Amino acid sequence: MFSRLTLASLMAATLLTGCARHATSNTASTTTPAPISTNDIASPFEQGPTIINVTHEVTRTDDGSAIYVTVDGQDAGLLTKGEDKLIHVSAGKHKIGGYVQTLFGFGRVTIQSVDVTTDPKGPKNVVYSVSKQKPAFSEVADSKPGNS
Repeated sequence: MFSRLTLASLMAATLLTGCARHATSNTASTTTPAPISTNDIASPFEQGPTIINVTHEVTRTDDGSAIYVTVDGQDAGLLTKGEDKLIHVSAGKHKIGGYVQTLFGFGRVTIQSVDVTTDPKGPKNVVYSVSKQKPAFSEVADSKPGNS
């Protein structure tokens, strides 16, 4: 009897751990480990003649997961809920996409990418949002006041 209760308690605790919500004051870097440590390596997206501004839009159906943004299949950085990230790239056509790590980091869910054509005239804006339980990246016009 004791062994069955111990096993059942252990299984319930393991399953409920994945359902727990983390405090919003924690940063994503402390709650979600990066797949590769890039602290000592310079990102290829820190310099470039054109800019893509990627925003994680807060919606009702968003679960608050941190998104790993990719540019042309390469990791460009972590984007937490409500955060903006500037990505510097060469002029031309790029695919902006991303992924979310699954529970315990054993896999990932890929989010469909969007094609963005950049030019030196001004930054392009891409928004990540979740609507009707479907995550997506989309290019939007600059609607923020004061941006040029």
